[in-house]
Amino acid sequence: MDEKKSAGSIADTVRDFPPETLCPSCGKFVGAYEKCPYCGTELKKRMSIIFFKRAALVLAIGGLGLLWFTATRMRPPLVRISDINARMNNAVVEVRGKVVGVSMMGKDGIGITVDDGSGDVRAQAFRGKAKMLELGNIPQVGDEVSLVGSIQMTDRYGTSLMLNLPSRVRVIPSIPEKVMIDQVTIANKNKVVEVVGEIIAVRKAKDTTILLIGDTTGTTDVPLFKGDLARVKDADTLIRIGNEIRISGYVDEFKGKPQVKVRNVEKIEVLSEDTIPTNKIPGYEKSKEKAAGAEVPAARREGGEGEAESQPSVWF
Repeated sequence: MDEKKSAGSIADTVRDFPPETLCPSCGKFVGAYEKCPYCGTELKKRMSIIFFKRAALVLAIGGLGLLWFTATRMRPPLVRISDINARMNNAVVEVRGKVVGVSMMGKDGIGITVDDGSGDVRAQAFRGKAKMLELGNIPQVGDEVSLVGSIQMTDRYGTSLMLNLPSRVRVIPSIPEKVMIDQVTIANKNKVVEVVGEIIAVRKAKDTTILLIGDTTGTTDVPLFKGDLARVKDADTLIRIGNEIRISGYVDEFKGKPQVKVRNVEKIEVLSEDTIPTNKIPGYEKSKEKAAGAEVPAARREGGEGEAESQPSVWF
């Protein structure tokens, strides 16, 4: 008797549901299903149930689309590098400043060090270099950039900016300033310049060919790296003593001495006319004499190749 009452109470409870939510065949609750999961009966539902079910799907997809649009299109807050703190870990921000270092990481990674006047931070993308090459937005030292990424703070690597979207790297290329070689000084480090000089001597240190060039105001070193020279058809012309060349690069420092790092070896111009009197180059003879037995350390490249040990120079 108690069992019958119990069964009856269960049936009454089920029947309390709206009729349209019950299977007309087996009487079990099926909710918004369009086919009974118990007996397989095809169900005809009210339009309101179908509408809300499909509307929920549309809203879910629309919400995901809105999140994607927000993440890729909306401008995140612009921050000063010196204001970055632990509370901003994982926050998506924009940083603007001058590029003071660029390095390549592995097959498709890139690192960009940016200084905005208040400090500097390293931005990096472990994948994206190929896409940036396609977009033409890989910056060079001296360029102004706007970078959008997420702040990452770790005990091992400190503070960095992760560049998850290569398309959100904006580059304003710098315009080289035409200067005489005496203006290539450590005080002007990272300044983008254009200089014309005569090749006085050429020396090699491991994978680096170092040109000593001079004009009527002084001399300076110009390191050229093996991988860069390999892209030039007539590389021998670029390193021929006596040739005058016009180069665009940025002022760098190595072992306490200023030098000019070429931004694009393929754009070095060998001049057809002799515009610099050799006997007017300060210290020309001393430079030639010094070349005889000098030992010159390989220059450090802004590309992650590291700093080589001192190697005996080969002069041509």
